[in-house]
Amino acid sequence: MLLIATVIFIGLLILGYFLVRSVQFVNRLRREATGLKKYNKYLLERVEVLNLAERITHLGSWEIFVESGQVKWSDELYKVYGFKNDNFLPDTHINEQVIAPEYRDKVNKELKSAIDNKTSFAVEYQIVQPSGERKYVLGQGFYIEGEDKLVGTIQDITELKEAVLKLRINESLLREAEMVSHSGSWEWIDGKEFILWSDEMYNIHGFLPHSVFVNFAFYKGLVHEDDLYAFMQNFNMAKKDKLPFKINYRIVLPGGETRHVLTTAEYKRIGLNENYAYIGNTQDVTQLREAEVQLEEKIAELNRSNHDLEQFAYVASHDLQEPLRKIQAFGDRLKDKYAGQMNAEAQDYISRMRGASERMRTLIDDLLAFSKLTRGNKGFSKLKLGDIVRKTLSDLDFTIELKKATVNIDLEDDEIDGVESQLIQLFQNLIGNSLKFTNQNEPPCISISCTTKYGYELSITEINKNQIFYVIEIKDNGIGFETEEAMKIFDIFHRLHSRADYEGTGIGLAICKRITDNHSGFIFAEGKSDEGATFVVVLPKKQIK
Repeated sequence: MLLIATVIFIGLLILGYFLVRSVQFVNRLRREATGLKKYNKYLLERVEVLNLAERITHLGSWEIFVESGQVKWSDELYKVYGFKNDNFLPDTHINEQVIAPEYRDKVNKELKSAIDNKTSFAVEYQIVQPSGERKYVLGQGFYIEGEDKLVGTIQDITELKEAVLKLRINESLLREAEMVSHSGSWEWIDGKEFILWSDEMYNIHGFLPHSVFVNFAFYKGLVHEDDLYAFMQNFNMAKKDKLPFKINYRIVLPGGETRHVLTTAEYKRIGLNENYAYIGNTQDVTQLREAEVQLEEKIAELNRSNHDLEQFAYVASHDLQEPLRKIQAFGDRLKDKYAGQMNAEAQDYISRMRGASERMRTLIDDLLAFSKLTRGNKGFSKLKLGDIVRKTLSDLDFTIELKKATVNIDLEDDEIDGVESQLIQLFQNLIGNSLKFTNQNEPPCISISCTTKYGYELSITEINKNQIFYVIEIKDNGIGFETEEAMKIFDIFHRLHSRADYEGTGIGLAICKRITDNHSGFIFAEGKSDEGATFVVVLPKKQIK
């Protein structure tokens, strides 16, 4: 019994031991299963990330088993190659067919070399999608000897290639633009001795591209000695505070020729790191400078000529006054003293002489008025437009009454910077014209109005867009004029009608033009024959000093 009990006890111990080991084994299996699940989940997540990365980068992966010829593509590779779905298995025939014909030999040589030499490869080529569209791709991979297969990636680099092509085109255009404009670009990075020049910079300074080492010490030697001090002063002031600069100076070419250049530069950050540089442009402005000198000489010559003409007109007008007064005085004496002794023909001669001398006096007065507008100080002051117009109408009240004219005024007492005597003369001439050139069967009707506008609201090319202007309109119902005469009527001595029909010297509107010019303004005319005329005067509210 004892033996049996002992055997049973030992059996129970063994059974317990195996039960414990079984539990331990099961627990270990559970832990391993849990670990495998986590690892599988991790692998699935990594596959998802990899697929996402392939989609983002347009990069597909592939495998080719050398012995069997089996080919495997990733999902993204189907898209890169332009296949709508992946419900077929690719083979070596399809794989080769996708490659553009002119690149097939090149790609096959790279793959064969990788297999023979058990190495990696990288090759750019074109593929042809089923739609016929071509794409640039970058193929990379390597040979796995143990598995006797090639693995690799195909990345769509079409956009990159197009960007590079555009960049090259832009560089070519920039190079050509620099050559045409004789303008070179340069870059001087902080802490670097060497200054990077474009090809045209070398050409401008008389060197072959990349034939010399350019640093600041070298460049100073190219600056004309008479301009070196000003050049260094301007450059050092800008460089001290990292400010932009613009310098005109002369350079001396290796052959001794002197050229005028204009250099403009800005200090700015370049690249992704904390790198800064002066980025600049240097333009050969020799021809422009020579043209400016010639223009300055012409302007000086023209100013001297204008001054001489003004002096001549002023002096001649004054000198003509005295003999003209004598002609008029002796003509009056002849008529008063000997009228009874002269026949009708002699009296007609005297009358014609007096009429001619009166026209001459009017012409001299107008010439004097015109010459005075080109001489002397402008003397601007604050004036009120309403006061100017009222004074003008007061001076013309006799003519207005005689002509039975109606004058309608729509003016505020707006302030304007102007010369009072000139503005009164301006309105006298314009309103006087409306009273002179009238229809015989209709009394004159004149409207004077004013609006305020900014320069950008007016269709005048050379106007200051941000300045405030008064737009004054003087409109009448007179005889008007043809449209093609609108600009000619402001020329001095230009007349639209004969002296027999209407009195005048043809200077009045030229005076109006000169007055508006003196006030930095503009004057225009609009008209239609037998339907009246409108004169538009545009004057700045304030004069810019």
